[in-house]
Amino acid sequence: MENDLRVDCTKLQDGKVRRIDLDRQGTLSEPELRAASVVDGVVVVKGAVTAAGPALVLNGVLEGRWSAECRRCLQEVRGDFEIELSEVFQEESSQEESSNVGSDGEFWPIVESWIDLEPLAREAALVNLPMAALCSEDCAGPDPDRFPTRSEESATETSAPIDPRWAALSELRFDD
Repeated sequence: MENDLRVDCTKLQDGKVRRIDLDRQGTLSEPELRAASVVDGVVVVKGAVTAAGPALVLNGVLEGRWSAECRRCLQEVRGDFEIELSEVFQEESSQEESSNVGSDGEFWPIVESWIDLEPLAREAALVNLPMAALCSEDCAGPDPDRFPTRSEESATETSAPIDPRWAALSELRFDD
């Protein structure tokens, strides 16, 4: 496994090979959001890069581990992620010429026959980090006596009293 997220695609672009198989580990720059992060910024990209006309297409997976604080008890929570990748790379000059490549019109750049997987790996990882991690469904939080958690069932059982101005609406019945 190589420890670099840059790929030399010269042989692929020259037609000397049909695909470049990937199994690369790399470290992301700025691998965190406010609430969660990629553990040590380390990710693994597995897949293959193939030529599609002037473009290069990466199909594979991005793997790594994430870390966050539980939203109730604030203890560290860790988990794994595996994200499917299907990305298009194109040289800057040919992006305007070939607008039909890529379903969403987005391209990653090819710079001097090299593609850099780090920006797309960072984007994919950060978008898929949990926004409000939970260590377990039955986590009681840091002080369950003072701040009890409420499930959806208990929330409906102890609902606030109905405003008398709206009480008449609860008597309405719609029978079809």
